[in-house]
Amino acid sequence: MPSHSHILYATDLGRYTRPVFRNAVALAQSTGARITMLHVIEPLGNTGRAVIGAYLPNMDIRRIEQEALKEILATMHKRLSKFCEDELNAASAEIEADIVEALEVGSGLPSEEIIRTAETRDADLIVMGTCTHSLMGRSSVGSTARKVIQHSSVPVLLVPNVVSRQ
Repeated sequence: MPSHSHILYATDLGRYTRPVFRNAVALAQSTGARITMLHVIEPLGNTGRAVIGAYLPNMDIRRIEQEALKEILATMHKRLSKFCEDELNAASAEIEADIVEALEVGSGLPSEEIIRTAETRDADLIVMGTCTHSLMGRSSVGSTARKVIQHSSVPVLLVPNVVSRQ
C-alpha cells in the first residue's frame, strides 16, 4: 500500500459527504497521514450579476458580491468545522483528534482550487466524492472530478456516489 503523509479531502458538503470523509479518515489512519479539508465556493457568474443588476441597478454589484462572499466563506468554515467535529466525535476513540490539521474554504472554480490547494499544501493524495450518474446503464463522472483527474499532478482517489435516474 502506498504511504501518504498529507491527504487533501475536497468536499461539497453535500449528501454523500460523510462516507467520503470516512474513507479519507480511514486511509489517513492506515498510512499515518494528516488531512486538510477543503470546500470551494463558486463565484457569482455573469448571469447572476446581471439579475442582481436588474433588480438593484444603482448598487455596486462587485462590492455587494465581495461582502457576501466574505460572509459565505466564514459561514462555510463554521459548517466545515462543525461537520469535522461531529464526525470525529462519532468515530471510534482510536482516531487522533488532530488527524485533520487544517480546514480551508476558498472561492473560485472548484477543480482549479482543489489542484492549487493540493500543490500549496504539498498533498500527496486528493480524496473526493464524485456525483456519478447512471444513465441508460452507463456511468459518467461529475465535471469537477473529471477536471481534477485530468489536470492534477497529485494522485486522486474518487469515492463514487451513484445517483440513478428513473
